[in-house]
Amino acid sequence: MDKLNVVSLANVSVKSKVELLKGLGYKSDGVYVLDKDGKQHIDIYINKPVKIENMAILPGSLVIIDNNSFSLLEYLEDYKKEI
Repeated sequence: MDKLNVVSLANVSVKSKVELLKGLGYKSDGVYVLDKDGKQHIDIYINKPVKIENMAILPGSLVIIDNNSFSLLEYLEDYKKEI
């Protein structure tokens, strides 16, 4: 099995995160991750808007979630066959 490469966004500037989001088809108001229509992107596991300072973009998908233990564990459960 190949080793999973993870890159932390913790020390990435907000400006760089916004550019990354643009490349993925998302937007930001500088505080929240926004979808293509300008609405706040909601973490599918905790049902709360994802703040850009705490966003996680996970390997094996383009899923953007909040970087919290619950969301991360749920993601791993959902995508364990793909990562």
